[in-house]
Parts: sequence; structure tokens; C-alpha cells
Amino acid sequence: MDLLQRLKTETRPHHERTEGVVRLMDAHLTPADYRRHLEDFHGLYLPLEARLAKPLSALEPALGLEARWKTRLLEEDLRALGHDTGSLARLPRAAPLPALTGLAEALGCAYVLEGATLGGQLILRHLRRHFGPDARVGTFAFFRAYGDQVGPMWRAFGDALTQASQRAASDTFDAAVVQGARDTFDTFTAWMTRTRAHDVPARL
Repeated sequence: MDLLQRLKTETRPHHERTEGVVRLMDAHLTPADYRRHLEDFHGLYLPLEARLAKPLSALEPALGLEARWKTRLLEEDLRALGHDTGSLARLPRAAPLPALTGLAEALGCAYVLEGATLGGQLILRHLRRHFGPDARVGTFAFFRAYGDQVGPMWRAFGDALTQASQRAASDTFDAAVVQGARDTFDTFTAWMTRTRAHDVPARL
């Protein structure tokens, strides 16, 4: 079993739990609901991408990291929904984060984020139908990441992941990639379902 297939198989329960807490396909989704989801994504992607930059740089230029960062796209969407620089800075950030102690764990985390971009194309189609021409929700920059290059970007990530696994030639490395992905899924689920009673809402 290659590493991509192993990731899909061995993270399935974690993936399914995460999918269950994302309600963007809800028939009754409002612009406020959509904004809150994007605020939550921002709180996770911002610190995760900061942690991923150093270990994943070892795979440059194959990964093309600069084109893969999503925080700026989330901020573009959130500004369309009423945020400004000050309110974005006040949004809560996820903690604790997965322990991305090396390249293997970082690749597992990146697998989750890149897979979310691939799977997000279904959400994008739904959002476009659901909101129609409602200008309040902006242009869905986050879900439009990579444009018509979603497939090629996913394949490039898979190639880089496979090559890193082959160079390591170690089940310990592959197991750490899988654990990094599991931990990222679990962090996402915990963040999206956290008790929000004590969150301070961003002032718009």
C-alpha cells in the first residue's frame, strides 16, 4: 500500500469526524454561519501554516509552498464579510496545535489541508448555488484556491509526499506522517466543536 492510500485508510475515522463538524452544506446556512466557519478556519490555518513553513521548505521547489498558503485567501473572504485588519487580529487562534516535530508530521498535516482544498470543490459548488448573487458573501476566495489547477496541485503534493517517503525508506517515517494527519484532523474537530461561551467576539 502506498503512503497516500495508507493515509486515506488509516485516517478515515478521524476524517469522518472532522467532516461531521463542518456545516457548510447545510440547506439553512446564513451569511453569518458562513462567516463563523471562515473565522474558525482562519484560527486554525494561520498558526498551522506558520508551523509548516520551515519543515516543508525542505521539499521546495517541488511543493510550490507560496501558492499553497490559504490564510491570505481566508482574510480576503473575511474582509468581504465585514472584517478589517484590527478585527482579523482579534480573532481567536486554535490551541493546542498538533506537535509537528519534523518533516513527516508536517507532511501529514499538509495532507489534511491539501485534501480539504480538493474536497472543498464540492462545498464551493454548493455555496455558489445556495447564496447565488448575494454580494455579502464575497467571491469564495478560500474555496477557489488553485482555480482550475486543483487536480494538478493535488498530484504535485502526492508526488512530493511519495518521494519523501521513498527517500526515508522507513516505516517509522510513514507512521509519523499518518500520525501527523490524524492529529491534524483531531485538532480541527476539537477546534470546531470547542465551547465558545468565553470567546470574545471580534468587533466589526
